[in-house]
Amino acid sequence: MSRKKTAFLLTLFACMTVCLTVFWQRLHELGGSEEGDYEIYDRHYVMITGREDSDFWDRVYESAFLEGKKRGAYVERFGEELAVEYGRNELLRLAMQASVDGIIVPGDEEEETIALLQEVVEQGIPVVNVLQDSTGSVRQCFVGNNSYNLGQDYGRQILELLAEGEGTEDGGGPGNQPVRVLVLVDENRTDTSQNLVLLGIRETLENAGESADSVSVETSPVDNSRGFSSEESIRDIFLDAGKLPDILVCLSAVHTRCAYQAAVDYNKVGTVQMLGYYDSDAILEAVSKNILYSTIALDTEQMGRFCVQALDEYAETGYTNNYMAVDTRLIRAAEAERLVEER
Repeated sequence: MSRKKTAFLLTLFACMTVCLTVFWQRLHELGGSEEGDYEIYDRHYVMITGREDSDFWDRVYESAFLEGKKRGAYVERFGEELAVEYGRNELLRLAMQASVDGIIVPGDEEEETIALLQEVVEQGIPVVNVLQDSTGSVRQCFVGNNSYNLGQDYGRQILELLAEGEGTEDGGGPGNQPVRVLVLVDENRTDTSQNLVLLGIRETLENAGESADSVSVETSPVDNSRGFSSEESIRDIFLDAGKLPDILVCLSAVHTRCAYQAAVDYNKVGTVQMLGYYDSDAILEAVSKNILYSTIALDTEQMGRFCVQALDEYAETGYTNNYMAVDTRLIRAAEAERLVEER
């Protein structure tokens, strides 16, 4: 048997396995009884997400699932609870072979991903990129935040810290070393969103009269390729006095969690002012205790809802908005404390 035929059969077998697993999961999730009391859906959408930021994606999926249910569409968390862990592009291929009615997936700028999304759309399956975009692809819609505006939000928080004299022990200023701002970036991401965040931070500081001589904005790449690599990368910053900044900016929930935990573990709370991302219970508690100065949260309910609305609109009309902006929310200590008590 040729290698090509073997590869084809293996792929076909994997697809059949996933489809059968999905079928039984759907029967269970849809609440069928012994009498055959099953819900009927007009469309089948799938959401493909990564393993990181699981709490974040759980909320987005819950919102998408509920919105789909209202609209007569079943939204499946594709690839979850399978015996084999598939990568995102493998799941995209399987979803395409399963002829689903729409795909929701975080994008990137990798050539393989762009080519695969092209193939998916050419087969008549609409694609919505969520949180991260594939700008060079033919996807139908991007649902996420404006990265430049997010950078401006962080820039304004940095200006508040500078005004309070919290950037350094002496508050910085003439004759002192510049306040060091360190932005944690994902070294595995290939899209432009992180660069836009940096641009928003730097231009906000410049427009407020802060030059590179007074505030230095640098980046530190964080490796997310292995299970504990994020913790190790961020821990190294706190262990090296030369790397330790005055202000640390986190652009993901994982980086935020690792940063505040490292600050606690190495007794650096208050020495480094930290700006977080997302509003999980643990992050809100860290803000309420002033371990984090503040955090910026995306509206996950809105994000999931917009994804399904975009797919439905495209299915019904043949077009949809190219970009749907998700609201962000700045949370400081007092509000974080209230939210912790309410949850």
